Amino acid sequence: MSLLHALASRVETVRTGLPMAEVSVARGRLSSATALLAATLESSAASTAAPLLASATSHLDAAAGALWRAGDELDRYLASVGLVSDAAAVVVSGSCPWADRVDVLTGQVGAARPAVVGSLSVDAVLAAAVRAAAGGSAVALRQALVSAPPAVGWALGARAAGMLGVVSPELVRRGAADRLAALLPGLPAAAGSALVCRALRLPAPSVRAHAADVAAVGVVLVSVVFGQTGRS
Repeated sequence: MSLLHALASRVETVRTGLPMAEVSVARGRLSSATALLAATLESSAASTAAPLLASATSHLDAAAGALWRAGDELDRYLASVGLVSDAAAVVVSGSCPWADRVDVLTGQVGAARPAVVGSLSVDAVLAAAVRAAAGGSAVALRQALVSAPPAVGWALGARAAGMLGVVSPELVRRGAADRLAALLPGLPAAAGSALVCRALRLPAPSVRAHAADVAAVGVVLVSVVFGQTGRS
């Protein structure tokens, strides 16, 4: 094995070992815990640990964003030296990997973007994106997603996964196929099917996917659930 191939193998090992999923899940759980604590103690005048939890959530957001950016850069390196044939399918160039990938997924590459709203929370972005997906508009879905700060975008997948843990997987999967094709035309069908199964905790083939792919698929699945249950 050449030195270049050995280096690429090592880079790929590091890329695979980045704890992206673990950080995203931890961020989602901490956010839920913070919201529950705030609701429970809303009427209490006693000091609480809520500010510390909010700070921890912010740090996890930043960590998740940094990890996904590191993964993107490692994928770009492997693709640039010609040693990862499928990296081009999930890596895009640009100044904001989150928004760039959303543009590809929704078929809106080159369209003007709304300004990023730094105050948006994960739940606020998820609610807006689910409404857009339920309405069947890829344009509106893209607007809701790219207006989110990247760290919030990276956390959407874990937040959506938490909401999908209490539904019938097969029912959601059957309702997702057509909606995915309409809302995420830039997502390869095979990758979309695998990500749907993964999100619903069903057996799924291995697939390399950008974090934005996971988040966008999760949003669409949540919109399917709400459409079937009538919940708002």
